Amino acid sequence: QSIDAYADYVDDSAEMLVQMQKNLKAYVLQNLLQVVIHHDRDHDMLVEESEIGNLIRRIKMINGVDVVEEEFRELVMKAGGSLAAIMDIIKNSMLDEDDDADELRSSVFILKDSVHSSRGGSERK
Repeated sequence: QSIDAYADYVDDSAEMLVQMQKNLKAYVLQNLLQVVIHHDRDHDMLVEESEIGNLIRRIKMINGVDVVEEEFRELVMKAGGSLAAIMDIIKNSMLDEDDDADELRSSVFILKDSVHSSRGGSERK
């Protein structure tokens, strides 16, 4: 009976870990979106080429997130700097492997190992 109880405990723990990872991913996604939205200080819904470096710097300040700078810069410029397109880039980067396979995926944002710890991630300003 104790083996069955332990197996149930392991199953419950695995389910809890999956849920915690989903919650953490949602938290990181929210932080990324907030950084992008707050970066648009002139409210023109665009990130100009000269502003991308500062946006990347601010993204890197989010605990547990790294950005592939050249790929991000290229995608932003291809999208004309549109905030909506940048938000799509972020969303697509955060898709799970089991999400809709037809969605465009990008590896622009990388969750660092520290984000998987129990400390979680938070934006530093």
